[in-house]
Amino acid sequence: MKKSKKLLILALLLTGWGTALRLNAAPINTNIPDKNIATTASPSQNVHNKSKENTVVDTKKEPPSNRISINTATAEQLAKSLNCIGMKKAEAIVSYREQYGRFTELDQLQEVSGIGPSFLERNSAKLKL
Repeated sequence: MKKSKKLLILALLLTGWGTALRLNAAPINTNIPDKNIATTASPSQNVHNKSKENTVVDTKKEPPSNRISINTATAEQLAKSLNCIGMKKAEAIVSYREQYGRFTELDQLQEVSGIGPSFLERNSAKLKL
């Protein structure tokens, strides 16, 4: 009887821990603008007034993306652009891609030998599909 209680408590603790990890993995975007609140524009934005509605149009152009595609980059490009990766791991990524096809999500990189979650954390801002 005591053993089953201990197992139940252990299972509940592990379930709670897994839920906490999942909640920390994907932060919630709380910066969603409210449609009922009027917006103010900075000098770098053009404001067009319509009847009963203010619309803000940003005139700044975004800089070109410096991300590297894991589906098209060569091993040399991967090794040069990414942190903590040498030619061996870059070649392993290209070899995996050639063997199994295009990556459909960045997390698939963890299936490549030598690539783990810490690699994705350090390089996720530099990678694209």
